[in-house]
Amino acid sequence: QARVRKPAKQAPIYYPLPTSATMSAAAALVCLVAACCVSAAAAAAVAISPAKSLRQEQSLVRSIAFEQKLLVCNAYPSKSGMSVVKNDHDNLAGGKDTIPFRECRYLPSQLQKQDRLDFSLEEVVDHGTFDVGDLPSSDAVLLLVVEKKASSPMLAFQSYAFPLTSGRKEAQIAVINAVSDLDSTVPKLKMNDHIDTKEAQTVAKRVEQLSFNRVYSVEEGSYDASVADSANMVLSLAGSQNYVLLRTGGNGYNSSLLLFPNTDSQAKATGLAWLKETIQASFMRLFGKK
Repeated sequence: QARVRKPAKQAPIYYPLPTSATMSAAAALVCLVAACCVSAAAAAAVAISPAKSLRQEQSLVRSIAFEQKLLVCNAYPSKSGMSVVKNDHDNLAGGKDTIPFRECRYLPSQLQKQDRLDFSLEEVVDHGTFDVGDLPSSDAVLLLVVEKKASSPMLAFQSYAFPLTSGRKEAQIAVINAVSDLDSTVPKLKMNDHIDTKEAQTVAKRVEQLSFNRVYSVEEGSYDASVADSANMVLSLAGSQNYVLLRTGGNGYNSSLLLFPNTDSQAKATGLAWLKETIQASFMRLFGKK
């Protein structure tokens, strides 16, 4: 039994939005239930005292509040951090607390439909704006990946939503390609069991080739992940957790993989690789690529 389980059907990661007919039927159902409750309450009010009938003034229909977490990943290859402003006045990230390149962060904000998120970087003239549309009707992680357009310095976005899980043995992992180059060919992500040297002769290694820009359900455990142009990375995935695996690069930066959230050892290795590539990219901008 393979540890990596692809979705049976390549459906969009976003939840399907309700049609106008479905919304009308649902609204009619709510009105019908409310009307029945009001009629029953009015009939009961005849037989009770005015003091007890005050309960009729309370609302019969209450909106359901969902737990929806906003997770923003900065995949724009730049030495400048990213600022995020919501609806022109709520500073979610900025000043000394910008989001650096190759970092993901949960932002303290409850999104609503028609909210507007403005993204900016110091060394990029053009800013990017993301308008929030319909949101899933459930608890979910709202993932927003900010990247660079392949043919211009403008900002581009990838957005995903996957449900919050608890009590499951599997982990959910969003595998996203955000390399800003002109090559339209996106390689597969090679993922296989991470086997120690002592187990190499007794345990068979299972290998999966995953497509990018998908959300997968994966059994908890340790795995080796790599693409053709990046070094091997060890992933430690826990059950009932949500992860993001980003492939970043371009604009003078080598392509590499980033896992969020990360363990300390993985974070240190990623940090050293980022420091090396930042120095290399800065040198190339100053003196030109040879």
